[in-house]
Amino acid sequence: MNATSVTPHTYRRHHRRDGTLAAAQYLHVDDLSSDDDEESRNTIGRVPLHWYDEYDHIGYDRSGKQILKGPAMDGVDAALAASDDPNFSRTVYDAYNDRRVVLSDRELELVRRVQAGAFPHPEFAAEEDYSDYYTSQIMQTSLDAGDEPKRRFLPSKWEAMRIFQLVKANRPLQSSLQAAKEGRISLDPKPKKSEKPEVFEIWTPEREAEVAEQRVRGPMHLPAPKMPLPGHAESYRPPEEYLMTPEEEEQWREMDPEERPTNFIPKRFDSLRQASRVGAYAGLCKERFERCLDLYLCPRAFKRRLNIDPESLVPKLPHPRDLRPFPNELCLTYGVSGGARVLCLAVSDDGQYMASGDEAGVVSLWEVATTRRLSTLNLTKLAGKRGGAVAHLAWNPNAQHHLLAAAAGDAVILISTGTGGGDAGNITEALLAAAADPAAAQPQDGDDDNEGEEEEGEEGEGEQGGAEGEQKKVNRGKVVAGRWEKVALRKGAGVGNGHLQARSVIRCVGAVGWVAWHRKGDYLVSVVPAPNSGAGAVAVHQVSKARTQAPLKRRSKGEPQCACFHPSKPFLFVATKQHVRVYHLVKQASGTAALVKRLLSGCKWISYMDIHPSGDHVLLGSLDRRVTWFDMDLASTPYRALKYHSKAVRCAMFHKQFPLMASASDDGAVHVFHAAVYSDLLRSPLIVPLKILRGAAVTGGLGVLSLAFHPRQPWLFSAGADGVVRLFQDI
Repeated sequence: MNATSVTPHTYRRHHRRDGTLAAAQYLHVDDLSSDDDEESRNTIGRVPLHWYDEYDHIGYDRSGKQILKGPAMDGVDAALAASDDPNFSRTVYDAYNDRRVVLSDRELELVRRVQAGAFPHPEFAAEEDYSDYYTSQIMQTSLDAGDEPKRRFLPSKWEAMRIFQLVKANRPLQSSLQAAKEGRISLDPKPKKSEKPEVFEIWTPEREAEVAEQRVRGPMHLPAPKMPLPGHAESYRPPEEYLMTPEEEEQWREMDPEERPTNFIPKRFDSLRQASRVGAYAGLCKERFERCLDLYLCPRAFKRRLNIDPESLVPKLPHPRDLRPFPNELCLTYGVSGGARVLCLAVSDDGQYMASGDEAGVVSLWEVATTRRLSTLNLTKLAGKRGGAVAHLAWNPNAQHHLLAAAAGDAVILISTGTGGGDAGNITEALLAAAADPAAAQPQDGDDDNEGEEEEGEEGEGEQGGAEGEQKKVNRGKVVAGRWEKVALRKGAGVGNGHLQARSVIRCVGAVGWVAWHRKGDYLVSVVPAPNSGAGAVAVHQVSKARTQAPLKRRSKGEPQCACFHPSKPFLFVATKQHVRVYHLVKQASGTAALVKRLLSGCKWISYMDIHPSGDHVLLGSLDRRVTWFDMDLASTPYRALKYHSKAVRCAMFHKQFPLMASASDDGAVHVFHAAVYSDLLRSPLIVPLKILRGAAVTGGLGVLSLAFHPRQPWLFSAGADGVVRLFQDI
């Protein structure tokens, strides 16, 4: 049927015969069914249903109950349903909700139209009728003058002649010579006759700019600075306060000419009309000459002035509240009996116990949570003749070894804390087996070389203490590096009660001021900051074999103050008063550890040293009120020098887990910093001041003497000269 001959009456009659018109009527009826009837019951989201093949349910409804699977319909059930159910042909199975849905007439018509390749709704117009909005008829009163004709885009004849001349003039050399012969190109143009000069005003700003441009090239003209305008003192009738008294005139004459406030003495004249009363200024010619001399001799240059906001030069640091957690409030205090100064602190690996040492030679064991003193130990009898003050404490970093190392007098005392259980106690006793009987562990005379050769190839010895050097021992009663002594555990000997028990004593060449453990808990380094201690100033002790060796046999420059092991490499950091030297314990040079690097601190007296857990950063505290940060990968000079304290810095250390750093000083303040070290080598560490913790009283010019971070919490212990240990927590 031709589309042009179809009328509405013919279209309706044609569609009535095959039933299409009746079916299409459903598309014009609004679907008033509720959305709740067809809403999905299953709430598992876009999850594949085969995940629920092994279960008896397919998901959960909105109330959280399981949607159980219905009985499966086999071929027999489908055949029976086709014969009994009149709506079987229009029923579809919804596997997502496990239900059967009967399609309506409207839905069937939509499915039929989609399957036939038509649009779902018959009134949808995919291609609308073209609307001819532009006509070929020209309006008599058009809004514009019409399009430009094509001849406007062609060059004029004058332009064509000019282009032809330029082309002939730009030909190769022969053509150029021919053009010169023809007179089209002038090789030696004759100078034109000078024209009559233009009349202009020479004082106009435009003309001055033109004249300045025509000058010979050279340095830019810099105008001379203007002289200051005359003030009230230069007036012929100055006020009374500018006139000098006879005493002031006498002082003015005695002053040096360069220090005088004025070059003349102010005077007052009654009248300017009488020349006899007002004379000429006597220093006029001299001042003019000096002015000309200054302009001739003094160079002048442009000074660029930058308008920069000072606040823009300050680096943008994050706010402290965004850098939590960090210690900010005083929570607990631990009082030391007698009010003795607490010189050092040490915290166990699990953070449950804390040990303190005071100047009276007493080591106290505290329970962190309850502030209860569990045990005390007096080291005065074991410290020797050099005094009994506990200079430094170090808790064994190995969680299985409950052992303390205390530096008191000329001895390093190993103390068992007894804080572990049965298994931990057995492991600690096994470690101290050789130290409990040092006579059997030490070699005899002449056996040092053989024993050193046997242990040189051992893996643990090579990693921790370097190649085994010759064994240090007692020669005719003289201590070379260290002598191990057994401590008898008898009642009333003053060596321990309760938990703390002194197990072994290592005699050194002088007063020991520093002890530090290796991360594996078998090696211990001691430092004797005496001027004439020799090679035994820095000694490495192996507890499991009760042996001592001096890795630095050569006499080093400067007095050693402290020493630390590298967390992961066989390096030993030794700090003197002004420098830090890094030694390789495995590599030997002339019987001593090889020097790897030297750090120039710029400090007058280094008081404390700590190594970052990554091993690439070193923190120093000095008595000249500064905290120095070194980046081992950058240079041997300090990366940052922090000057926040007003007195000597006694302690500065890193936290082992959190990006925190703290420093203590004699001013009684503890500064806490955010110290983030990134694994990206191109990113610099971030140092942000967080909090100033106060509370310690300054006694005898001394403030906070020691710090210790909690190993697993962002807490900080501080010990001061007032004899009180304080715990700051994050609240």
